[in-house]
Amino acid sequence: MSNDRVEAPAFGPAGQGGPLAEQPQPGARESARLVSVVVPCCGQLEHTRMCVPSLLRHSRRPCELIFLDVASLDGTAEYLAGVAAAAPVRVEVVRAGSESGFRAAVAEGLARARGDYVVWLNNDTIVTDGWLQQLVALCGGHESIGMAGPMSNYAPPPQRVSETPYRVGARASGSSDDDRPDRERADVETVNRFAVEWRERHKGQWAEAERLGGFCLLIKRSVLQEVEFFDDQSEKGLFDADALSRRVRQAGYRLACCRDLFIHHFGNRVATV
Repeated sequence: MSNDRVEAPAFGPAGQGGPLAEQPQPGARESARLVSVVVPCCGQLEHTRMCVPSLLRHSRRPCELIFLDVASLDGTAEYLAGVAAAAPVRVEVVRAGSESGFRAAVAEGLARARGDYVVWLNNDTIVTDGWLQQLVALCGGHESIGMAGPMSNYAPPPQRVSETPYRVGARASGSSDDDRPDRERADVETVNRFAVEWRERHKGQWAEAERLGGFCLLIKRSVLQEVEFFDDQSEKGLFDADALSRRVRQAGYRLACCRDLFIHHFGNRVATV
């Protein structure tokens, strides 16, 4: 399979129409399909505090959020409880008391997911405007595509953006914890501004891929019914994105990289291999 960037075909036979972003959307039938966003949180509260506001602001509805709180001791449980109480969408929190319970927590989270599409999203990410619309449009507009992912600053080829003009998480000299909410909002907005510019420059472009990074994956529920999410041989029950990519392709589906969608990925500590 080629990783060369290509123009996305319309929602129909290849070559008919222009880029995805300029095509009529699949209509109410597609846009009304529920998306379940599953977010593993293995600590990293500072990242979760930036990820969640971006999710609530930039995720189109209908969607639901399912958080997997795996052995967090840094206030993640209390923070997620507050999110569940105040969020305008359905929020579920699955708790695992130790890292050895990660696999069971994932299984329970996926069992609770009700969406026609399921997104696996690391908590060390910042999503951007229109991210779900773009992934759903790409995956839903092509029957042969089983799984799709975005571009990012921290990702395997062909998803990697080598240079980004922003800086996230830098603490200004003399700043205090009281400044943190404003700083976090500024970080999220800086990423989003770059993502908007990136989308305009790469409008409608996507690429077929051999594998997709595990930091952000949208998978059709029908594909998950055919393909096991976990590899039985995965070390310590970690989520192996390479192995999942292989299984999806072996089942006869294509993998797609949404070249006009950018999200930020810190890439420090994740529950994937």
